[in-house]
Amino acid sequence: MDRDKFLKKIDSLKDELINIRRHIHAHPELSGLENQTAILISGYLKNIGWRVTESVGRTGVVAEFGPKDKGFIGLRVDMDGLPIFEKTNLSFSSKVDGVMHACGHDIHISIGLGVANIIKDLNLNFGTRIIFQPAEEIASGARWMIADGAANGLNQVLGVHVFPELSVGTIGIKEGSLTAAAGELKVEILGKSGHGARPFEGVDAIWVASKIISGIQELITRKLNPLDPVVITFGKINGGNAYNILAEKVNLVGTVRCTNPKLFKGIGSWLNKNISSIANSFGAEAKIEFREITPPVNNNCEINRVIRDSAIQILGQQNVVELQKPSLGAEDFAEFLNEVPGAMFRLGVSPNKDCAPLHSSKFNPDEGAIDVGIKVITETIVNLNKLSKGNTLINEN
Repeated sequence: MDRDKFLKKIDSLKDELINIRRHIHAHPELSGLENQTAILISGYLKNIGWRVTESVGRTGVVAEFGPKDKGFIGLRVDMDGLPIFEKTNLSFSSKVDGVMHACGHDIHISIGLGVANIIKDLNLNFGTRIIFQPAEEIASGARWMIADGAANGLNQVLGVHVFPELSVGTIGIKEGSLTAAAGELKVEILGKSGHGARPFEGVDAIWVASKIISGIQELITRKLNPLDPVVITFGKINGGNAYNILAEKVNLVGTVRCTNPKLFKGIGSWLNKNISSIANSFGAEAKIEFREITPPVNNNCEINRVIRDSAIQILGQQNVVELQKPSLGAEDFAEFLNEVPGAMFRLGVSPNKDCAPLHSSKFNPDEGAIDVGIKVITETIVNLNKLSKGNTLINEN
């Protein structure tokens, strides 16, 4: 099938894929609970002739087409929704209270199914594997699927994510780091209780917590290189028992984001040292726990170039945007990049440059992005096949 034919076929699938997207949007499922979504995906792919394996990484689905002997070009697609009450007032708004597809994973699923529809009619040198992954929002699903063998036999892997900062019809390309590494920070502050009228007799853990929250932000600007951005946000604070008693204990929970992998490896010990120092200077003790959640997405240069060239062929140079800065958001697609070379691109979904941001209760991406994503990914897979040498694909960094 030549390019004109597969582009026409993608156009003919538009209404079907939009209907699937709307059904998935109306029936979102939280991380690790994507059972009905997986059933829909699996049934659809079996019906069009793909080899399907279910329950990979708990609720994940792996589908393959084409020869097995030379390895596979992979496409990773995430499936889970978020614990958000939807406020879009769409006719296909979420029917599940407190759960919403606010990150575009319903769009990603439709793109994956569309790519499957086209690939099955192409005679390619290498097999194609589409990995429908659960639990991206809790940064666990990629590891679950890799543990179950989803990356075995992959030569390369592609990823896509909707991007409301770009207009529909455009994509964003980024050399090197696309997203930040992410970690979880927990701090337990131990003070000394006392009467609220005589705070000098105790150690107010709430007061110390405030010093830690503000102090660590100040230390970032003075002790770390500003050219390697680090963001620390405390999203949860809990402590105290009564209005007139000094809080003896306060717990803080937050997230740490960093684009420099080397710096990220040492950030836990840096936080431990500096948070403890702040707490001690005010007479309190701090217990710090830092957990690495996921590494940064670091795009393979060669594969990124193929995505760029493919998108230019399909969309035109003016619709392929070179992103200048990485996102400080995290993405566990990075776990696959620890196993195999790959790259992710950003898919524009804003209808008028006024789209609500990701994770917003009013996030409403333009569905025209579905066929754009299918076209770019399919063209990229075709071009990666053309670059084949012997039984392996070009994958140099």
